[in-house]
Amino acid sequence: MREDLITLAERELNEVVTLLNESFCDDGLVFYHLRNGVLYLLKALAEEYNLDYEGIESISDLVALIERKTTVKFPEYMQPIIDLEEIMIPDDCTTSICYDPDMYGDILDAVESLKEFVEKEIESL
Repeated sequence: MREDLITLAERELNEVVTLLNESFCDDGLVFYHLRNGVLYLLKALAEEYNLDYEGIESISDLVALIERKTTVKFPEYMQPIIDLEEIMIPDDCTTSICYDPDMYGDILDAVESLKEFVEKEIESL
């Protein structure tokens, strides 16, 4: 199942790259796929530690669960990733984005670093 979660994360993150390369970029979709990719990565790590993450759909809650139940300590770059949930403000069936588009690079770099971090953590177990 962990491999499935990693595959799902990679699919979501590839979708982000595709969206960013389009002439009209939908910020809501970019953040939606980024958030999903991060959730899948964190669930893969939780799965590797046999943690019960069922029902947890929050980045910050997954990070807290993993840090509380394991020896994993996430690096500083996690804060902008955790902030993804605050950036996305639900508005009925649409999403309003309160975000500076110039900052995409920082979040993309942080998510890529998280992906590498999760892969190294899993390999070390």
